[in-house]
Amino acid sequence: MTPDREWTADRVERWLRLADDIDRQLLPTTDVLFERAALVDGERVLDVGCGTGPTTRQAAARVFPSGTVTGIDIAPAMIDAARQIPLEDGTAPIHWIATDAMTWTSTGDPFDVVLSRFGLMFFEDPTTAFANLRALTRSDGRLCAVTWSHRTHNPLFELPMQVALDTIAGPLGLPAPEPPPPDDGPFSLSDPTYVEAVLTEAGWRDVVCQPVPLRLAVGGGQSPAAAAASSMDLGHT
Repeated sequence: MTPDREWTADRVERWLRLADDIDRQLLPTTDVLFERAALVDGERVLDVGCGTGPTTRQAAARVFPSGTVTGIDIAPAMIDAARQIPLEDGTAPIHWIATDAMTWTSTGDPFDVVLSRFGLMFFEDPTTAFANLRALTRSDGRLCAVTWSHRTHNPLFELPMQVALDTIAGPLGLPAPEPPPPDDGPFSLSDPTYVEAVLTEAGWRDVVCQPVPLRLAVGGGQSPAAAAASSMDLGHT
């Protein structure tokens, strides 16, 4: 993970407090992820950057009864929280691991599927990370992930800053901050050409990147006031 994305105690605490709101907000992307992944009973699944495990538990329900799922996240507090959530009936076994997926090695059988919902963008060395994930996967296995498209296609990120500039910085005569790089942080995998090159170099084949336009509701369908409060509480993550 890049140094500026380290999971400090404060950042983890905010994510844990707002985990349900975030999951509801990202539900349309989750639906796309599982539609593309097409998990079936018996598969071994690795969920990278699993957080508190919402996608991990959904994967476990889809590969039940004879499959298994491993959820991996670099933040121990996230994994601790995931372990505290009871599994529902009809769910395959889940193994929780708190470590960096870029360097983790498994002693078990290779995975059929590597899955991730916005958990792949912050590797310190993407090529090394994806090569390691490839080594953890069967020769005929697959990687299915959702990542953010270009920053300009995501008003969820751009709009709050623009509102702040228009309503606060502008009227007060404050200088506008320098815009962030278009491909930093969450958007590091927003260029399909770059993604295809990195994955191919890492040993993956038949790489396909498909833009999917979706409408995400800030706060996941809460009232405007609650959604605004949730968004402000989450802050810069």
